[in-house]
Amino acid sequence: MTTLADPFDVARALTAPGILREFNDAGVLSAADVHVARRLADLGGEEDESVWLAAALAVRGPRLGHVYVDLAAIQATATVDADELVDVAALPWPVPGSWPQAVAASGLVALGEEDDRRDNRPLRLVGTALYLDRYWREERQLAADLRALSDDPPQSVRLDPLAEGLERLFAGATDEHQRLAAAAAVLSRFAVVAGGPGTGKTTTVARIVALLAEQAAAAGSAERPETLAAPT
Repeated sequence: MTTLADPFDVARALTAPGILREFNDAGVLSAADVHVARRLADLGGEEDESVWLAAALAVRGPRLGHVYVDLAAIQATATVDADELVDVAALPWPVPGSWPQAVAASGLVALGEEDDRRDNRPLRLVGTALYLDRYWREERQLAADLRALSDDPPQSVRLDPLAEGLERLFAGATDEHQRLAAAAAVLSRFAVVAGGPGTGKTTTVARIVALLAEQAAAAGSAERPETLAAPT
């Protein structure tokens, strides 16, 4: 198994013990992942190294764009950001069948979907998905907010200005899906515009904003109803 070549690389956790050291040396875990996991273990009196590893991987997840780590799948999906070829499968992974049970037995881990706010344990295990509890709560809150939006009755839409705007903004469009997406977004409280690279998502969103502005103008409102976050 290849390890990080430079022992003084900032990604190395020089004092990492046991299994954390091996995964850090291989480049799967960063120094930050290791230090947070060790701190949690120290605070909770956790001595099971498989729980240390699970905690470190849960810390690693959000850094890579994931809100949890799937303990049943991580061995097959883990990657290493390194120039050298690393055989991740050769690392001392815990046995997938018993790993979640070991994690569930830890005092650091809350179990299941029951939301007891008095339970302030830092990790949350739902099935084989291990979260930092904060991200589990934020995921639940986001889901609740989206459900509330989708359950709200549709806003009042002036259909004639909408039809005129769609015809003008999408005149000559060869892909009818963009026009349909824009119409659905204006007619609904919640919509998702999705597509691969180059399919016109940003253009469609710009036209949706224009249609919403036209709806506000048709209603005689001086207020602009749009708020954009993280635009492309």
